[in-house]
Amino acid sequence: MSCHNEHTHSHSHSHSGDDSNNDHVPPIPTSSAQDLSKYIDTPRLTALNSDVPNSELSKLFIKSESEGGKYSLKSPVSSDLDAQLILNIPFTGYVKLYSIILRTAGDEEQCPKEIKVYKNAKDVDFDNERKPQFTITHPQIGVLADDGKDQDLDDSNFVEHHLPRSSFQSTTNLTLFIQNNWADDEDESIKIFHIELRGQFQSPLAKEPIITLYEAAANPADHKNLIASVNKNYSSI
Repeated sequence: MSCHNEHTHSHSHSHSGDDSNNDHVPPIPTSSAQDLSKYIDTPRLTALNSDVPNSELSKLFIKSESEGGKYSLKSPVSSDLDAQLILNIPFTGYVKLYSIILRTAGDEEQCPKEIKVYKNAKDVDFDNERKPQFTITHPQIGVLADDGKDQDLDDSNFVEHHLPRSSFQSTTNLTLFIQNNWADDEDESIKIFHIELRGQFQSPLAKEPIITLYEAAANPADHKNLIASVNKNYSSI
């Protein structure tokens, strides 16, 4: 078992309409080898009510040592006008999702509480009434405002949320709708430092068919008839 599995908080007290009866079933352990970050279509990441442009959302998924690794306390992605945030995460293929690992702020004003999880629903907005495939209750665990750099190399502020595997097969797009914070203060901004998605890659997306228009080849007979018609009209002048 990896160090991450031994120390990361693992939570299964989430719920959904179809899988609520499975809340007390022990989740299947995951490993870092199931990280799906290389299958995220990062140029197409989008967010609603984010304080950073879409082009900077990829920092949430960075793990490479050249970028400081997953433990590096990079600047978070925060909600902008209130405590709600929507993240749309597209994949380059079909994946089975097993779990979502989050590193958030730990202060009650900035720590996400309820997170709705949608599969293949790219049109979710803040007025959306669509039923999610799953709902996460994220605990008040995360990076505290007074954490120093010497405290970053630690798994204790990462939380793994296990998903009902039957509900997240053939996933091409994942949407996370963060609805509130632990302070229930809509004027505060929630903060996310890192996201890791674990699962299994299934197959690449089917390429869209390329439609090519070919110009019909010239018919020599048509060319001959055209010349004959022109000559006839010319001789009658």
